[in-house]
Amino acid sequence: MAALEARLGTARADRYLVQLTSHMAHGPGGLKVLSTSDDELVVDLGTATWSVRATPEELVLRLEAADAGELEQQSTRVAERVEQIARRDGLQVTWSPAP
Repeated sequence: MAALEARLGTARADRYLVQLTSHMAHGPGGLKVLSTSDDELVVDLGTATWSVRATPEELVLRLEAADAGELEQQSTRVAERVEQIARRDGLQVTWSPAP
């Protein structure tokens, strides 16, 4: 399984996690929330799994997919969603291969 990770430095990671959890709870576009907690959200995107973890210093995004093409497509979709929510802080998602 291929995976990408992005780390967004912000002191408001918990706020963004709450916003994303609230938004994803409505199941936009057929997305399905797999699990939530105070510091993590896991979403089934259909062709990929997206996890969001909040730490005191950063928001950590991880995306996994069986197909590299799907991983690329979903990474663009996820980045756009996160950047839209974090636009006031100017956060930018830069994906790297996950360890």
